[in-house]
Amino acid sequence: MRKDKKIEKEYRRLNKVYQLSRSGKLMIERIRKTKLKIGLVASLVFLITFVTFFTLIFPENSVSNTKKLDSLSISSNSTSTYLETTLSTTITDSITTNSTETSFYAKIYSPTTNELSETSLVLLVPQETKTNLSKLSNKNDKDNSSKLEQNKGQSSEDEQSSFNIGPINLKGTQESNIIQTEEESTKKSQGADIKTAITSSPSKYHYVIAYNISVFDSPENGKVIDTLKYATYVEKLDEVTYNNVNFSKVRYNTPNGFKEGWVRSSSLSNSLKSITGEEYDELVFEPFKKIKARIDDVRGIYLTRTSVSNVQKIQQWTEFAKATNINAFVIDVKDDEGFMLFETNAAAEIVPEANAKAFYKKEEMKKIVKELKDQGLYLIARIVCFKDPSYARAHKDRAIVYKDTGEPYMGIYKVPWASAYDRQLWEYNVRVAIEAVEVGFDEIQYDYVRFPELSKETRQRVNLRQVGDESFAEAIQKFLIYSKRKLEPYNVPLAADVFGLVSTAVDDVGIGQYWEAVSNVVDYICPMVYPSRYAPGSFGLSVPDAYPYETIYNALKDGIRRNLHIPTPAKIRPWLQSFTATWVRGHIVYDEEAIRKQIKAAKDLGINEYMLWNASNNYKRMWYK
Repeated sequence: MRKDKKIEKEYRRLNKVYQLSRSGKLMIERIRKTKLKIGLVASLVFLITFVTFFTLIFPENSVSNTKKLDSLSISSNSTSTYLETTLSTTITDSITTNSTETSFYAKIYSPTTNELSETSLVLLVPQETKTNLSKLSNKNDKDNSSKLEQNKGQSSEDEQSSFNIGPINLKGTQESNIIQTEEESTKKSQGADIKTAITSSPSKYHYVIAYNISVFDSPENGKVIDTLKYATYVEKLDEVTYNNVNFSKVRYNTPNGFKEGWVRSSSLSNSLKSITGEEYDELVFEPFKKIKARIDDVRGIYLTRTSVSNVQKIQQWTEFAKATNINAFVIDVKDDEGFMLFETNAAAEIVPEANAKAFYKKEEMKKIVKELKDQGLYLIARIVCFKDPSYARAHKDRAIVYKDTGEPYMGIYKVPWASAYDRQLWEYNVRVAIEAVEVGFDEIQYDYVRFPELSKETRQRVNLRQVGDESFAEAIQKFLIYSKRKLEPYNVPLAADVFGLVSTAVDDVGIGQYWEAVSNVVDYICPMVYPSRYAPGSFGLSVPDAYPYETIYNALKDGIRRNLHIPTPAKIRPWLQSFTATWVRGHIVYDEEAIRKQIKAAKDLGINEYMLWNASNNYKRMWYK
């Protein structure tokens, strides 16, 4: 009996061990099965990742390196003529390309519309335009209200621009690749009888929407002859299908001239939306006639109205110019308050207050201008366009106001702002420009040719007096085209000042200044590349203000590269810093050495002219080269 109990006890113990062992085995089996499932899923994920990776890394690998052409079929032909334009700026900083590369792959990086590096410059594509050009206007602005005096210098632009002359056959081939402007729509809502229109050829301009795409000698050979950067502007000449892949023949500009080659059509877009996030379909990118300045290599300084308010002051400045090798004056004809240097008929009719503080009659101004020109000086009339307090006060119904209160929008300058949409203001600015030409000024330079800096919240709160669905950039370009058209009979260059950041940013920086849209129209584009205006870290510089050479070099290089990709780029004539930005942490004193470094940076890029800004007109007495 005792033995049986002992056996039973042993049996129970063994059974318990068995049950535990059985549970353990089942658990181990479940773990094994789970591991197997995880392994299968991991393998599948790895395979998908591997395929996706190679699809991105070898975007051109579908091009078979074969000589057979039996699958080659023509899908389109758009071999219209293209206006050959000679770059006005010699570029010594060559762009590195993989022209000797024979492999088919290109490294792909995630497109970022905010990319500001050299490899992702924004280049606009001429769209098929249906634009009714009323008046264009946009002006550069200066600095903070607390630093307004030093920062006012951010203006004036330099480039060549004009209208073209030849009819365009919209049914097919072009007789000329030149835009033609005509009187068209009246903007009655703006109270100004301004009529302008533009007709262009069907869109053949495109943007590169991938990074570092390969350019092939032909679809069938597949030999890589070059690479194109993200956002590069190209002209599409033809398109074919080879091995079920569409290829486009493109033409593009380089420092060494125009080049042609084939790219995958999927890498191109005729819209800016994928780059900027916005549509700029109404911007014009057809060739414009350019007007050259009367003298080469302008070396100018900015002078306020009060600095030339009498003959004695003018004589002092002419003596300064002779002693320092300065050959040009940029003089306020219509200043930041909207006041006139001399009495104009335009102001008398539209803003009488603007004539109240004029220093000269029109005939007196003619004599002064003639005397200055006789002494070898080149005279540029600075006209502040849309930061015009006098006009805004005189025409409150046209000024930018808050929707809820009707009070004027003041901005950082604490003065009322006019609207760049206002066609009557376009006409006013152009009439002032024409009167400046009539008294003898050699060139017109628009400053504050822009909208005010508005946050998204403020933009929703204010009435900008928008015309239709015009974007900021479209309104500014239209104003410039309107101005070019009106000034064309006088054969004087038109310049526009833009923010320094405009040469690098991929959009209109929120104020309507899109580099390509401005540069393609005006004769001179004048970026205000003051080192003190760049944020820490710009161009990889801890304090850009402390690196005058490097900041100027990088900013202007961006502008030069972007100019390569528009039909008729303006000539670049930058504004350089001639003041010490004491409010910038880590700033340096802008003495003769700092100024020379800026000038050298421009000259190293082939830009041999410049203008100096000091709001107080306190310039260094040195020999400017």
